[in-house]
Amino acid sequence: MLAQNVALFSKNEAPQAITTGYVGTSRSKILQPSHLGLEDTVVGAGNTYNEITYGLILQAEILRLRFPNLKTVFVESSLLLRRPDRLIVEPDHIKYLPLLASLEPLCGDSKIASSCEPIFSGIKKLRDKHAFNWRPETPQYRNTLRLSSLLPGATKVIHAGEDQFLRGLNTRGERKDTFELVTSQDRMFPEIKNENVKVQRLRDTLSWAPWDGLFDMFALWGEAHGIQIVLFQPPVRSDLYAFQKQFGLEQHVSDLLRVSTEYKIPFIDLNKPEAGFIQNWSLFSDEDHLGTCQGSSLLMLALEDGAAQFRSTGTLTPAVDISKLNERLSRSKLCQGN
Repeated sequence: MLAQNVALFSKNEAPQAITTGYVGTSRSKILQPSHLGLEDTVVGAGNTYNEITYGLILQAEILRLRFPNLKTVFVESSLLLRRPDRLIVEPDHIKYLPLLASLEPLCGDSKIASSCEPIFSGIKKLRDKHAFNWRPETPQYRNTLRLSSLLPGATKVIHAGEDQFLRGLNTRGERKDTFELVTSQDRMFPEIKNENVKVQRLRDTLSWAPWDGLFDMFALWGEAHGIQIVLFQPPVRSDLYAFQKQFGLEQHVSDLLRVSTEYKIPFIDLNKPEAGFIQNWSLFSDEDHLGTCQGSSLLMLALEDGAAQFRSTGTLTPAVDISKLNERLSRSKLCQGN
């Protein structure tokens, strides 16, 4: 979603009006802030996290380069974002290495050097080994960005701006489609099992600890650019949550709380029973996406409420009351007719 975001946001006709961005995985792509009347927001989320190290920061950097008045970035902090402290880059993401390399000054902080230095030394080794075209994939090159065809073995290329996926998004990065009100019992995904890929991809998480310093780097990136970072952990269904607890969720949350305290940035944790989401499977479109009108809207309301608590009281770990959020959602009639 990096090249696609560059192409998409280049079409936004009021970049100066954007002050808030959201980055993350597809779990955050279901956010539709404009439905709540928030017109100064963009959603830069997408599944970049498993294609290049610090992919979420690159999402945010693209937002910063395009939107000069960006003041706040909500950063998804799901367990699946934990990665080992080494460079990971898919072949079709090598073109983003210059943008990734531009983050190296943030790694000078001795507190996280052991986690981030292997990333940037990996870039240098890769650069020495291959003769790449090191032109940064930033907005000034948006017209020449190209993506490999999705057809296996195909030799064609397509312009990023012609990607079919972009047709389903508005120029704020939000999905255009309308979500179902909730997921009915007969359409719910069955209880997740151990062999499910969403469980399997968590298995190595603890062995990678203390990970690649992603969230420390995000905090430092925010400080460097005068941008307020708000960490948030979206909920997953209770069946997947049970597996997360087996594969490092406690350590993950503990580290996020450390980052929150150390850098004085808020952490909104909705992935716990007391938040009131994970037990209500009807809010989810599958095991880990709030792809329903009520689910997406409640997540958006929770993030806004948590951020407001931080701004007004300075609390670093805001607690949301889902019953009050449901009341607000009902009064808004936002999902009426879905």
